Amino acid sequence: MGTPNAKVAKFGASNFEYGVLDDKEKITDTRKITGLKEVKLTLTNELKTLAADDGPYLILSGGITEAKETINIYDVDSQMKKDLFGIEIQDGTEVYTKNFTPNYVATLFRTKISNGKHCWVGLLKGMFALPGINTKTQDGAPDPDADEIEGNFVPRGDADTGQILLIGREDNEGFDFTTFHKMVFGDTATDAGH
Repeated sequence: MGTPNAKVAKFGASNFEYGVLDDKEKITDTRKITGLKEVKLTLTNELKTLAADDGPYLILSGGITEAKETINIYDVDSQMKKDLFGIEIQDGTEVYTKNFTPNYVATLFRTKISNGKHCWVGLLKGMFALPGINTKTQDGAPDPDADEIEGNFVPRGDADTGQILLIGREDNEGFDFTTFHKMVFGDTATDAGH
C-alpha cells in the first residue's frame, strides 16, 4: 500500500496569462491579465462499455474529446479582444465585423494549495468565443459583474499525440516554473513576469 495523500485543498484563481499562437504554433510573447474572478475547466473523456457473453466485457476510452475553459474577468480590455478575437481597433473603437476569426491561444493560471504551494494549469491551443455584455443599473455601492469568455481547446502538435492540458504542482518533486512556462508557451515566448 502506498503513502497516504497529504491533507491539502486547492482554492483561488490568479496569474492569468495568455499567448497568441502563430501559423506555426509558436508564441512570441505573453500577456498577464489582472482581474481574474473565476476559472472553470471542463474535460470530457468519453468511455464506452462493450457487451459480450451476456454482460459487460470491455471499456474503451475515446481520450479527451472536449476541453473547455470558462474565464470570468472583471474587464476583457480592447487589447485582449484584439489578441483573442482579432477585433480591429480604429480611433479607439473596437470594430466588430460579421466574419471575424478568433486566434488560437495558450492560457495559464494558478490556484493555491493549502500547504503554501501553487498549482499551475496550462491549456495549449484553443479559441475563445466573444463575450457578451451584462450590466445593470447602479443602486448604492457598485456591484459589477465579471465578463465571461469560454474557449474550446484542441491538442497542440500531432492530432494523436499532441498535448491539450498541463498541470504543474509546486509540491511535486522536480517542478520548475520556468520549465513549466516553456512547456505551455514554448521557448520562443518571453515570460510576462510572475
